[in-house]
Amino acid sequence: MKRIQDVALFLLLATIIGQGLYLVLRGASGTDPPVPTAELVVGDTLGFLDGRREDGAPTTVSLLAERGRVTVLYVFDSQCALCDDVAPAWRRHFADAVTGASSVRRIALTRDLPVSAARYARGFGWQVDLLSVSRLAETSREYSLVSKTPWVFVFDSNGVLRFNDHGAELERIEQAVEAISAADAHEPHGETRP
Repeated sequence: MKRIQDVALFLLLATIIGQGLYLVLRGASGTDPPVPTAELVVGDTLGFLDGRREDGAPTTVSLLAERGRVTVLYVFDSQCALCDDVAPAWRRHFADAVTGASSVRRIALTRDLPVSAARYARGFGWQVDLLSVSRLAETSREYSLVSKTPWVFVFDSNGVLRFNDHGAELERIEQAVEAISAADAHEPHGETRP
């Protein structure tokens, strides 16, 4: 009986030591998932985005612009079935926007690599600037822009996020763009509404 107790005690101690070593080594190896940062919400400011153009060249896109000019980010992922559903409507939307107001800058934003993003956009006939943020860290605040697709974000000339909605809501998005652009044109540059 004593022998069985000794074996059981030994196994229990070995298990405790093994679990302790596992926890210590796991913490030291840095394999814990990154802690996500706060997501961008309406009212937050974002001055610029770093990424890569369609040709793969690094670029920085400023979301700051002259008064009355808004920036609209259309977020997509080439592996997203919902993006495939809205992509034809975006093609018509982008084509209409070419003849529309010059107070709106439109950018298709994605985590896809630049080559994949360009192939996807060409496949749907999009006429819009592309920005790949494939190297964006999941812990960065900007990552929340590409964490759901298809999605659209509208920034005023001060880089303040004023509106966001599902990418299929193009009519609502255009109404918001017009309202934000008009309000921004009448607001002193550099000042933001609360």
